[in-house]
Amino acid sequence: MPKVHVRLHDWSSERIAVGLREGRLKVALVARPLKRGAFGDFRFEELLREHIRLAVPPDHSFAQRRSVSLADAAQQPFVGLTREEFPDYPGFLATLFAPVKNKTRVIEEHDSMTSVVSAVEAGTGVAVAVEGLGYTFGNRVKLVRLTPEPKPLSFGIAARKGRLSPATEKFWQCARDAAASIGVFSKK
Repeated sequence: MPKVHVRLHDWSSERIAVGLREGRLKVALVARPLKRGAFGDFRFEELLREHIRLAVPPDHSFAQRRSVSLADAAQQPFVGLTREEFPDYPGFLATLFAPVKNKTRVIEEHDSMTSVVSAVEAGTGVAVAVEGLGYTFGNRVKLVRLTPEPKPLSFGIAARKGRLSPATEKFWQCARDAAASIGVFSKK
């Protein structure tokens, strides 16, 4: 569409919510926050769900397993996302590992998943990742299933409630069609 500008940002959920609320963003592709608060007042449509996995270096003892328990995973040193850029990340880890007695110990923080994966590959620690990103990691890390299996993460599109502009409506529909055409949406 003419006179449409698309900018990509790698922002935290909180920053995205502020951008949508203030009108600086018309639409966002986001992971649905675990707590309803941040996006409760927005229109949200799920496009896909991704299983949560444990990312380990290829030479880690867990790399040969089909699955690892949450309790065993929690005992490992973790590499995570920075609290400054991703303030909801510590809460995500706490919720994920709530069923086990031992809590995770984050020994290093990074500002992107690419950096987290590099640290895991280097053997610094393990990390939590979504299964769908595994193809981008190649053989740099191994994704291992967690047991009991955590609830999948929901990813979707969000905008302020109400009528969307024609360009935003078109983008929304294109995102929906793209997710459907590659068969990524499934109620797992």
